[in-house]
Amino acid sequence: MAYSTHTLHRRKLLLVKQATIGIVLLLAVAASAVEQQQQHTRPVLRSTRDLATYVGTYPCNNGLLEQSVILDALRKVLGADYAAYREHMQVSGCSALRKIDGFLFVDVSQSGVGGYTSYLYVRLNDGAVFLFWLNSTVSEKHWKFYGARPIPATVSRNVESELNEGWGHVAYFTVRGEDVDIDFDKRRITSPQRTDRD
Repeated sequence: MAYSTHTLHRRKLLLVKQATIGIVLLLAVAASAVEQQQQHTRPVLRSTRDLATYVGTYPCNNGLLEQSVILDALRKVLGADYAAYREHMQVSGCSALRKIDGFLFVDVSQSGVGGYTSYLYVRLNDGAVFLFWLNSTVSEKHWKFYGARPIPATVSRNVESELNEGWGHVAYFTVRGEDVDIDFDKRRITSPQRTDRD
């Protein structure tokens, strides 16, 4: 049986349409499977200490900072400052979650605004939450520690180290307990001095 060119063309067109529909359906099924897997693998924390499972990940990207356990702990330590801190979180990025001397640590800070830095700590042995928040530019010096007192020495030392690492080009920071000294005359020089020849 001989087919006309027109009939062959129509059959090829029909096969292309069927193949296209098959590919679209296959992609839709694959996308649905990926979405379901992501929903099932989204972190669920039962305590603040569960964050330890996610060391090396970015809590701003994987939803850890939106977990009710974390938000409840922040609400407890921040009190009246909770709503303002939540606004800060919405416009901030964060570092990878790290372990530091018996604590979990993440930097939750705004970028390119001259301050507005915060450091969140979770003590591994009991899940207690501590927070340092520079709620201003560095030069305005509005900062506060949150959490149980006394603030652990590890937290104070790490705050000092992180501030000098991130803001040492602006000022030198000394942290003792809850006291933070910001010295603009001792800042770390990161570029060569200008000379008359420049």
